[in-house]
Amino acid sequence: MDYGVSGAASSSLGTEVERLRTVIGRQFEIYDIRVTYDAIVFFVDCSPSTLEANFDSVRTALVPQNYIPFLQKRGGEYTITISKRKPLGKKGNLVNIILLAVTLVTTTVTGAILWAGYFRISNLFTLSNFLNGIVYFVVPLMLILGLHEMGHFVVARRFGVNASLPFFLPSIPPFGTFGAFISIRDPFPNRKALLEIGIAGPIVGFLVTIPVAIAGLYLTKLNPVAPLPLTPNTTVYLAPYLYQVLLSLFQFPSDASLFPTAFAAWVGFFVTAMNLLPAGQLDGGHVSRALLGDYSKYLGWAAILAMVLLGFVSDIWIFYAILALFMGVRHPPPLNDISRLKVDRKMLGAVAMAMFLVSVTPIPVTTIPTSSSFSMSASPSSILILNTSPVQYLNLTVENTGNIQESVNITQVQTNGFVATFGSLGSGPPFLPSVVLDIGVGANATVLVKVAAVSGTTPGSYILNIQGISDKISNTLKVDVTYS
Repeated sequence: MDYGVSGAASSSLGTEVERLRTVIGRQFEIYDIRVTYDAIVFFVDCSPSTLEANFDSVRTALVPQNYIPFLQKRGGEYTITISKRKPLGKKGNLVNIILLAVTLVTTTVTGAILWAGYFRISNLFTLSNFLNGIVYFVVPLMLILGLHEMGHFVVARRFGVNASLPFFLPSIPPFGTFGAFISIRDPFPNRKALLEIGIAGPIVGFLVTIPVAIAGLYLTKLNPVAPLPLTPNTTVYLAPYLYQVLLSLFQFPSDASLFPTAFAAWVGFFVTAMNLLPAGQLDGGHVSRALLGDYSKYLGWAAILAMVLLGFVSDIWIFYAILALFMGVRHPPPLNDISRLKVDRKMLGAVAMAMFLVSVTPIPVTTIPTSSSFSMSASPSSILILNTSPVQYLNLTVENTGNIQESVNITQVQTNGFVATFGSLGSGPPFLPSVVLDIGVGANATVLVKVAAVSGTTPGSYILNIQGISDKISNTLKVDVTYS
């Protein structure tokens, strides 16, 4: 507003002040008016019991005229500060439609990849893969995301808050989308509206995700596929608590491959948890601002610090920490920041916390690290060597318990009194001082070990040490030897 003028402009100002005074005077008793260079401040008397309803009547009358009223309490006095904003104008839905179309393309490609990967189909570019990807991945995922945002949209409209249709964000596989959001084009009226608009989306999305998860796990049960070996750098999606409970109902092994619909539900839980982070303009930021007022900024900074620390174990947290910082940690206050929430509304905060805790996992996405390990066993585990026949044999089995190919060199560690040599199982000689075993992941190999007493060995109990050495580790097997 421009109030530093005189003459005709002053007359116009007076008309504008009088018009605003008439609207506010219907709900409040005005005892003073002050005009500044960018706002008009009305000092009013009011009853705390009718404060929220009366102010909301003022808001609904003025916001459509591009006036923004702020209710404040200054030193025991209630004020309504009126400022003016530029008209919003009519915004088309072209951007929404374009983003939706692109997201449908990226999620369809993702769905085809998931379908082909689940059923081990080598040729991705088939009509069947894309159609099944749409039915079993795209539809359930877009249903979760779309209804989440429509939850915000419907409740915003119920409070008379102007909100856009959803903007879907495309992404590359394995998700195909970063989610969706709606644009709130009016200030939040009060804490009640801030809370209910903020939590509506997560509640709707959460309630839709549960039956999608059950359907996806049921489809997994109907179409069982043996899980692929967890080789190094394989991407693994760790399940949040509620998903683990649902998995236990179907008694899946921890490394089970999941049907594309089940993965869409995993994404749904992930989106719910990320949106409920109590920072900035995220849904959780709306909820925490409604419950804690301006103190919510401390919770927002704590959430960002936690995300940065978790970023050392999972890069995805760094993305959300940057997103929260970009959106702003400090949430703007609602127009009426005075009226407090009733107990039943505060309970929604507990609901938000519960949904967050059962939907979040500290490390949602990880990769399998290289694991080099093997075990050795002997059959028999102890041997008897007689003076009259100073040679005995045993079978040595080496099992690859890691997730990479192992080349294990088998030799004898120096043991006084006995010499061990190694030969191929079943083929007999030649026996050599060492042998190299190439063992695949999950496989094992067996060699024949010839143990001979050295001349001059005295009767007694001994320990024969056989060593296996790979590029990264070594193991030693102890065999009890009795010489008589």
